Amino acid sequence: MTTRRAGSDGQRGFTLIELLVVSGIIGLIGAIAIPALLRAKITANETAIIGSMRAVNSAQAAYASAASNGGYATDFTILTRSCPGGNQGFLSPDLAGDPAQKTGYLISLGPGATGAGP
Repeated sequence: MTTRRAGSDGQRGFTLIELLVVSGIIGLIGAIAIPALLRAKITANETAIIGSMRAVNSAQAAYASAASNGGYATDFTILTRSCPGGNQGFLSPDLAGDPAQKTGYLISLGPGATGAGP
């Protein structure tokens, strides 16, 4: 003699409680992971802009040594141009505007303690 439960036709599935527990766990993991990913993105953007500022510093030093009066460039468009007789600028063309926008930051050159170049 075999007994069968009513409504049991051999199909198995998840209960509502099991589905709610799994979706709660996924939501908890998402709540923990998303802020960490946003912080990582902010850190990456800050690191990229620091690298760009170092490139500007190096480009200004190269321009000052190549300029006839030893002055610095007043904007990024001067730094992206090449020297007479050269074919490459001092700075990458992605920083050509003044102010230049890169990774969500605006970078501009302003007057400093030393004089501007030609």
